[in-house]
Formats: sequence, structure tokens, C-alpha cells
Amino acid sequence: MPDAKKDIERNKKQVMEKRQKGELITTEEPPSSSHGAFWEHSWRIKNFKNEYQSFVKCKLCHEILSYSMVNGTSTISNHVKNCLNKFSKPNNNKTLDDFVSKAAQVNVLAEHKRSITVACAKFCSFDLRPCSIVKGVGSSTLCQSLINLGYQHGQAKLGAPSVNLLLPEPTNVSRTVSQIAQEYRENLKNMLKNDLQSVKLIGISTDYWKNSGTSESYLTVNIHYSKNEQLVTYMLLGVSIYIYFHLIYS
Repeated sequence: MPDAKKDIERNKKQVMEKRQKGELITTEEPPSSSHGAFWEHSWRIKNFKNEYQSFVKCKLCHEILSYSMVNGTSTISNHVKNCLNKFSKPNNNKTLDDFVSKAAQVNVLAEHKRSITVACAKFCSFDLRPCSIVKGVGSSTLCQSLINLGYQHGQAKLGAPSVNLLLPEPTNVSRTVSQIAQEYRENLKNMLKNDLQSVKLIGISTDYWKNSGTSESYLTVNIHYSKNEQLVTYMLLGVSIYIYFHLIYS
């Protein structure tokens, strides 16, 4: 295999791994310099800094394809054309109803399940909800309704996947919450180390608040400083009052 092709495959693998970790997202926005009809069936891939990767994802078969303005779009265009021909080709042995009736058997890629797990972990963390909520009847009903709506207005009519195939186990959500929390802590530490090298004055404050959903009380420690003439505030520590007093008096 030529070195250039090896590099593409290696970079493609890295993009897929980052997609599974939730570090990259897809967008339907086509490049301003390209106006091919095939972009209707392709996603571009970018990070949270809006930096686009040299790969796109086919909406029809979900394959990751190499893309750069230098090399052109003929590969992507031909790929999408082949996918459209394949999906529109009649099958003498099966009807459309055969596929629709087997919606629960639609295959869900590992990277898609991972992105759902990351989303569930952030939902539980940011909204202070228990990890077991992902298995609640109400949550499943809501998610299945959203899936059905997306399927109804989607372009590749292969059958809507069941919510049971997408929603992770609560233990998986809990584990992912810990992973994301550690990433946030490391990012915050690095950011503070960099900012505080040029900051002359800082302020430390405490805050007390109550979760309206659970009525649980929390105590936080915050840091304040000025950066580029803008006030910056970060929460350094957040702890449940119940847990705090339990640790002190136990």
C-alpha cells in the first residue's frame, strides 16, 4: 500500500475514534467553493472549534471518505451516485414493507451508539439527573418519538432503529460521565495554568444553591479574574451539602 494511502487510512481511523469519543461532529453545511448535488447526501466533519477535517461522511451508507479541495470531489460524487443506485435498485425477493416491518433490526454503528452515550452522559451531568433515567419509560418514549420524526423526514428510508438499540445502560452512562468530567477537569486546569500566568489579581467566592428538581443543596467554590478586559468565572469545586456534612461527622 502506498504511503499516501496508508496516511489516509490512519487519519481516517483517528477521525472515527474521535467521533466515537464525541470530539468531532458532523454538519450538513457544504464548502462555499463546492456546489455539487452530492453534498445533499454527505456530512462534513469538524471539531468544536469549527475546524473541518479532511473527511466527509456518506449519509446513505455512513462510510467515511477522504476529501480535500486540492484533490477534488469526483471520488465522493461517484460514491454517492453508486449508493443512490444501490438503494433505488429493486429487489425481487423483498418489498419495501419487508424492510419497514423490521425497523428494530436496523444496524446501528458503534460510533453512533457512542455519540448517544456521550449525549446521555452530558444530559445527566448538566441537568443533574440520575444515570438510570435513560432506561425510564418517559425518556424512551421521548427518544423514540424523536427517532421516528427523524426517520419520517430523513433521506435514507431503511427503517427507523428502535430506541432500545441506541440508549446505553446506566452503568455505561455513569462511566462516561466520569470520563467526560476528567476531561473537563484537565482542560480547566490547563486553561487556568495558562491564564493565571498573566493575571495579577484573582478573587475566590463561595456560592450556595439548591437543585429545584431534587431539592438537594450544593456548595461551590468559584474563581474570578479579568482576561482581555472581560470578567471570567469558573467553578472550581461543587459538593453536595449532605455529602459534605456526612464526611465531616462520620
